[in-house]
Amino acid sequence: MKHRLRPLCVAIFAAVFQQNAVAQPDAALAPVIVTGDREEGYLKSTQTSATRMEWPTKETPLTIEIVDDELIRDKLITKPSQLADVVAGVQQIVGYGNTPSQYYVIRGFSNAAVNYRDGFRSYEVYTPRDFANVDRVEFVKGPSSVLYGNAQPAGAVNTISKTPLNVDRNAASATAGSWSSFRTTGDFNKVLGDVQVRLNVAADQANSYVDYEKSNNYLVAPSIKLKLGNNSEVLYAFEYLKTRIDGFSNGLPMDSSSFNLSSNATSSRPWAQLNNENATHRIEFKTLINEALTFRQGLYYSETKREYRGVSPDGTIGSLALQYNAGEESQNNKVSQTELIWTSALGPALNKLLAGYEYAYSNFAYAFYSNAFISGLAGSFSAPTGTLSGIGTLGSATPNKSNANAVYLNDLIALGSWRFNLGIRRDDITTSSGTTSKNEEAITGRFGVLYLLSPQSSVYYNAGQSFVPNLGTRYGGGVLDPERGLQHELGVKHSLKQGLELTAALFDIKKRNVKRDVTGSYEYLTDTEQQTQGAEFTLAGQINPGLKIIANASFMGRARVTSSSDSSVTVGTRLYGVANESFNLWGVQDVSSSRPGKLSVGVGAVHVGTRKASLSSSALDMPSYTRYDAGVFYRSGVVRYALNLQNLNNAKIFDSAEGAYLQRQAPLSVSLTAGITF
Repeated sequence: MKHRLRPLCVAIFAAVFQQNAVAQPDAALAPVIVTGDREEGYLKSTQTSATRMEWPTKETPLTIEIVDDELIRDKLITKPSQLADVVAGVQQIVGYGNTPSQYYVIRGFSNAAVNYRDGFRSYEVYTPRDFANVDRVEFVKGPSSVLYGNAQPAGAVNTISKTPLNVDRNAASATAGSWSSFRTTGDFNKVLGDVQVRLNVAADQANSYVDYEKSNNYLVAPSIKLKLGNNSEVLYAFEYLKTRIDGFSNGLPMDSSSFNLSSNATSSRPWAQLNNENATHRIEFKTLINEALTFRQGLYYSETKREYRGVSPDGTIGSLALQYNAGEESQNNKVSQTELIWTSALGPALNKLLAGYEYAYSNFAYAFYSNAFISGLAGSFSAPTGTLSGIGTLGSATPNKSNANAVYLNDLIALGSWRFNLGIRRDDITTSSGTTSKNEEAITGRFGVLYLLSPQSSVYYNAGQSFVPNLGTRYGGGVLDPERGLQHELGVKHSLKQGLELTAALFDIKKRNVKRDVTGSYEYLTDTEQQTQGAEFTLAGQINPGLKIIANASFMGRARVTSSSDSSVTVGTRLYGVANESFNLWGVQDVSSSRPGKLSVGVGAVHVGTRKASLSSSALDMPSYTRYDAGVFYRSGVVRYALNLQNLNNAKIFDSAEGAYLQRQAPLSVSLTAGITF
């Protein structure tokens, strides 16, 4: 694979440096206000997720990768798991039943399904999400507890929703593709004086490459913004998504023989089904108190209801048993954020200080029917035979709750060529699971410094902390210490030319106090430590006005258990789901044509190395893969057509469902989209 990718990478980087060699440094351009579509070449000059304030990405001493609306459109990204194909060092963890969840491995650690929606904490476990109302997704690498509270040291994934614009604009599209898939989307924006309204809708249905499986999704996402004079505004946004998956299952056995099955193989049965509904409400009020002081109050509420009946494979293919799983789940998140942003000049320094208070509550409750096995399997893995008996009644719900109050400060300082980021947060959090609960106080901090070597180049260093409460009974008595994470990162940001940015980073993350079950009956010790070390590279922007690119590479030389007295986990065991190396590349080139309009061609590749399917030292290795994608795009006036081809080479791609099952990803798929903007 490395030999196949090398010529493509060399060609692109040669083009980059050739452009850079002949061009003089570009002069700084004055800001330009645009009211229509504008292509930026997959590059965003500012970010908000790493600092909770708008700040130039180039001057932020952290690694931030932004998947913007242009890349979402060109790559035909419709669900969160596809983001792993365009961000450095990120692999997906598939949800049970291959649902489009928001689980990732980032820099070697799972995000444990904790994500953020417009800056609000959203613990949604396996909740599906649709991308029809997504403006961009910002990945902040490394610990972010200083801004977002208890979370793994992997990083913060913040999805920014589409909100009303200050111009009238409407768009609609229809996509048809492999396995009888069909999807329609609409994006309608209207300005009515001081009121701006926007409506995003989507609907899709599809069969699947997997036997018995088909899906339906419906999204409605209206939002309204009201200007209250010149200095204030209030926003309300609502989102409702309904998902149904027929043929729901937990995939394939954790068995190397699964790698040889056909792509349509499944443990499911025709009667298996998942139904999921989730709704979110968001209210934000902002006012400019004076030229230096801004006040913001935000409220967020989300609720999910989910019921399913499915199948899990048990054992190996040679001695396969199928287990019936059914249950009901509910979850909700409530978040309130109160913030003040003070911008001032302290002598020669520009200072931007954020002070905030946050209340965050989450509850994930689940109940299972008694398990039963399906008997009479006729010897065929995919045959829909077998009888089901012995199903018990629905058990009582087990709630998992988190209730947190926090205060935080984050300071951004610009002093000459220096940029500083200092943050501190104090959390008072109560967590519970079933009848076990625990109260914890935690202080986390972050320090970052960046130096502008020139208008084109900067170097930076940061150190950041994370924490996660540990619940359960301590072996030998007492309470469990919380998990603690610490990252050190050193990086370089360089403009190869105006609009083309290269970021390179080295990082070291250590997580300690990882709990382990000592007795097999839920008595724990926190004597396990895990560590990841690696390097990441990202190139994003326009090589020239007709060629845009996003390219990422990650090398994870160390992602291992570094300390543990658990005899079942050998020190040195590689963390599950982490590839030694991964690369992805996507570029779109305009093509000369005698026809009116604009014709472009896109090509790309995704490579992921071998990964452990679970944490056990004897765990199965999921094979490496290289996948090739392509696209053809044509725009004429207000009409756009796109042909997307994914997995051109029919690569066999397997992922782990939380170390318990294997899931096979799609073979070659073809999609044709027609869209109009009016």
